[in-house]
Amino acid sequence: MLNEHDYIEAITSGDDARLAQLLRSCNGDEPLVALIAARRPTNHSIGFGMTLLQLASIRERKPGHPSKLLIDHGAKVDLHSACGLGMTERIQYLLRDRPVGVSDQVDTYFPIQFAITAGRPEVIQFLVEHGDDVNRNFKKVAYFGWEDDAIGQDYLPWNPIHMASLWGFNKERVPVAQALAAAGANLNAVSPLDGFRPIHLVAMSSRIEMIEFFVSEGVEVDSRTEACAVINLPNEKGPVQGYECTSLMVAAAEGFLEATACLLDLGADPLAVNSEGDTALDFAQRRFWDGQPYDGVIDLLKKR
Repeated sequence: MLNEHDYIEAITSGDDARLAQLLRSCNGDEPLVALIAARRPTNHSIGFGMTLLQLASIRERKPGHPSKLLIDHGAKVDLHSACGLGMTERIQYLLRDRPVGVSDQVDTYFPIQFAITAGRPEVIQFLVEHGDDVNRNFKKVAYFGWEDDAIGQDYLPWNPIHMASLWGFNKERVPVAQALAAAGANLNAVSPLDGFRPIHLVAMSSRIEMIEFFVSEGVEVDSRTEACAVINLPNEKGPVQGYECTSLMVAAAEGFLEATACLLDLGADPLAVNSEGDTALDFAQRRFWDGQPYDGVIDLLKKR
């Protein structure tokens, strides 16, 4: 596609004026039907082989209205795009003649992943009613920049609840996890990220409302990480080492004061030890990240 980078930049930055200018200056419908050729068009390991509308549909939470612009210029709304945009009538129409569409993939992503990324609980429910599986295996979750580097490794697959945990930015995203839970998602599923379970993933990113949700659903606040076939990235070293780690250890290692306080209030054990004999306090005292309020985390843990 001519000027592919310019289109992608306009979409990901929410620059509607620039996108409109590009569309007006193009002869024919190539930008509306062409597939993205760049292997890594975004820093979220998503986009290769997608249409511009598919890419736009998963970033609806950001400023701008690129999807509307593309549709107004004639872009066809396929199943993946419809899931990202929350267009249930269109989804129903597309699945009526081809129900196996729920298993179609683009850049390894299923339609339900577009719904998760865009924060569409009603679409998740609709897809489940039409035969989708809330415990299906994913290769990527569109969250980490290194995911494409891991493709080909024999690691444990991701699940929808892992993706919902990582994309659970605020309380408005909790219904996505609720929709998955209501449909039978395994809320304790082990992920390929250091054997983290969903509660560890939300502690890692200080998703307070998501932490509270998982505990309210019966997830043990001191659930442990598990040794498994994890993603191996030689140049990536995180603040959490060892296995049998609790979510409190993860929050403390990351330096998240609010998440640490939340987990303690929910009954997390500050004296629990992992496979290396480390406690949450031990992790906090290592101060892995610059600029994090480790002093507050340490003081809080010492008081408990």
